[in-house]
Amino acid sequence: MLDDLRYRTRALIHHKQIEDELDEELRFHFDRQVEKLMRSGMSEQEAKRQARLSFGGHEQVKEDCRDARGTGLIELTIDDTKYALRQLVANPTFAIVMIATLALSIGANSAIFSVINGVLLKRLPYDQPERLVRVFLTSQEFPKFPLNPWDFLDFRARNHSFESMAAFTRGDVQLSGDGEPVRLNGFGITSGYFRVLGLHPQLGREFDFQAEVPGNGLQVVLSDRLWRTRFGADPNIIGRKITLNMQPFTVIGVMPPGTEHPGNVYHSVAYGESVDVWWPFSFGGNSNQRGSHYIEGIARLKAGVSVQQAHDEMNAIMAQIGREHSADGTGWRVLLIPLYSEVVGNTRRMLLVLLGAVGIVLLIACANAANLLLARASARQREIAVRLALGAPRLRVIRQLITESLIISLTGGVLGLALAFGGVRGLVSLLPADFPRAHDIHVSWPVLGFTLLISVLTGILFGLAPALQASHTDPKTGLQQGSRSSTATRPQNRLRNALVVAEVSLACVLLIGAGLMLRTFLNLLHLNPGFSEDRVLTASLSLPHQRYKTGEQTAQFYSRLSSTLSQLPGVVSAGAGSDLPWTGYDENNGGWTIEGKKPDPHNETHARYHMATPGYFSAMGIPLLEGRFFTEADKKGAPWVLIINWAMAQKYWPGEDVIGRRISFEDNPKKDEDWMTVVGVVGDVKDQPNSPAAEPAFWWSEYQASESDMSIAIRTQSDPRQVADGLRNAVHQLDPELAVADIKLMNQVADASISTPRFTFVLVGLFAALAVVLAGIGAYGVIAYTVAQRSTEFGLRVALGAQRGDLLRMVLVHSAKLAVPGTIIGVALALSLGRVMQTLIYGVSTADPLIYGCVILMVPAVALLASYVPARRAARADPMQTLRAE
Repeated sequence: MLDDLRYRTRALIHHKQIEDELDEELRFHFDRQVEKLMRSGMSEQEAKRQARLSFGGHEQVKEDCRDARGTGLIELTIDDTKYALRQLVANPTFAIVMIATLALSIGANSAIFSVINGVLLKRLPYDQPERLVRVFLTSQEFPKFPLNPWDFLDFRARNHSFESMAAFTRGDVQLSGDGEPVRLNGFGITSGYFRVLGLHPQLGREFDFQAEVPGNGLQVVLSDRLWRTRFGADPNIIGRKITLNMQPFTVIGVMPPGTEHPGNVYHSVAYGESVDVWWPFSFGGNSNQRGSHYIEGIARLKAGVSVQQAHDEMNAIMAQIGREHSADGTGWRVLLIPLYSEVVGNTRRMLLVLLGAVGIVLLIACANAANLLLARASARQREIAVRLALGAPRLRVIRQLITESLIISLTGGVLGLALAFGGVRGLVSLLPADFPRAHDIHVSWPVLGFTLLISVLTGILFGLAPALQASHTDPKTGLQQGSRSSTATRPQNRLRNALVVAEVSLACVLLIGAGLMLRTFLNLLHLNPGFSEDRVLTASLSLPHQRYKTGEQTAQFYSRLSSTLSQLPGVVSAGAGSDLPWTGYDENNGGWTIEGKKPDPHNETHARYHMATPGYFSAMGIPLLEGRFFTEADKKGAPWVLIINWAMAQKYWPGEDVIGRRISFEDNPKKDEDWMTVVGVVGDVKDQPNSPAAEPAFWWSEYQASESDMSIAIRTQSDPRQVADGLRNAVHQLDPELAVADIKLMNQVADASISTPRFTFVLVGLFAALAVVLAGIGAYGVIAYTVAQRSTEFGLRVALGAQRGDLLRMVLVHSAKLAVPGTIIGVALALSLGRVMQTLIYGVSTADPLIYGCVILMVPAVALLASYVPARRAARADPMQTLRAE
């Protein structure tokens, strides 16, 4: 009958009569299939539905014939699409599961790509940003260090590699006069700074070289935001005088919207930080003063000059400067870093890890989809066999099945894109405060293109293998098996099993990565910070030099403020320090002499330096290990005193009693006033929570070496936010023109320092959880389908005396044969990829046995749990029903 049907189909292929005959033939086989299904115990309605799925509908067979007659490609594509939609509507559960799974994975990929596009792929908002470089100094001891102002002038005058070169330094200022005093984020910049960036003021001009001369620097350029919010977008603002730090500054320019800081990693200032004002940096003092380093360099390469060429020239200039100002040279070398690399920093590796993680989720989703399509292809085996028997080309069958998978993936892509809009907003809210280019992250046209591309590729990826398998169906075998339960071929079973093994492997990799990030996050949470952040309110103050001209005036202000704050209700202690823990310390200070020890020319002494008032250590909860804290007596005119940390004591006085030891910053100390005496040793506080160890550090008394910009710390008995108003009132009573800025809890400051590992852990953890769920679904699907295929076998086994426990164990063993190899492969992959996570983890090895042990136990357990339900179904097989069906 089969040969006869094929012969008549080919003979009548050019005649309209073929369609009528096909209707008659297919209706005959359809009715026979319904009768057989009803004899097996199925209702008439269900039997007709199953038969319809088996034959796929005679309309598609007629479309195959029209294809053979040469129907146009567009018409065929429309027909394929209509038929695919009818198939999906007829199988709503299958369609919903497929689309929902793909929507989640595609949406997650689109959201992460939005972050990557905004941070890594989008051009920096400057003219030819690839020619911009940051300029630092480097040495064996200090990998990246600021410039000396006089060195910068020599660099700018002598180089031939840069089209323009500028420098800047941060220095917040206070705006007063019109309305409430406010603290402004500002930078002192050299002439040509905006020219280096390729920016131009929208009003007025930028600074010229004359502004760098001391006494000519009372000029200011405003940001567009400050111009609009504080000055009402006054078009006559140019030439107007405003009061900054109690001094009259003349406004000479207004920058266009979006002009932000290009990055200052050394001082922990993030790229894109909003800047309110810029003023000229003045070069004062002696050109031979080459020891102070506190400005940052930025330059624009000339066209055709590479970074390496500029690097070589700058190092030659540095060596020349060293010979001119030091007999044995300075030991410094120049470090040039492309601006893009400086802006992105370590974020690049983290984002690529996240992209890899979400890509693994998509691959697992594709494997699940492919498994579902393979199962569905087996159920449609008779339909495909009939179509091939009637002369349909294999390419035609493949194209039809690929069309169905593309419709599924594109629908999932549309829903995933909708999820991505919300996901991006959620991601931005989770980003660390200093995350670069956060304002550039949004769903844009490149993201839409990426989503479309990934949807198409996903549809082809998970649809191609099932389509190829289905197209190789033998028509004779397919029609003979049509009277029985649909069965999969051995290659199909092997492919399904391989897909599950791949899913389990990839889920293992993600779980291990999430475990490493979890251990990192827990280590940081339980880290002894060296201070107590609970019930501490912090703020920052900046005393203008115009009013507080002497150190005595500054010291007196902070002494009176600390005394007033200590008397507020509920306050335990209050003080001020030049910085807060984990917020970026002051510069290293090196080259001092230790009394009684011979200097080592090859190992210069150095330590971080800070200022503090007497109450600072108690307010911050930094413990005293030896000696005493500062007192009110440690002021100008009294013997110089220092408090050092434990790391400094152990490095320079190991095993010695350090109280009473002295150091000097003079080249030839001879008098007692040339020496500073160690009066106390406090516990170590790391620069950042994930730093390997605390660096040597010391504190000067604020009353002896006064600092204008200080951080206030207030420890309270209860909620510290209740004293915020008291802090403002205390400051305004001492000086009504001072602005109190950055009022926040120390818990918030400490929390911000671990925001990056928390962000990474949350995302990798979510992706890993999704991967495990998808892998469990994949294992369940394969085992459930295997049980359905072997239902006859299980019924016969029971009829022949097999125990139901044996059947349960047989199915679970089959599940274990998929889960165990997948776990082994996944563990091997995770070990080989461990170095990728090295810079993202803290306090845990990339081969941590606890994490690997948990994953090795967890993943097979999840797979067995997912297989338990179909295994129970196999164990309850009814032999009588099986024999009746046969």
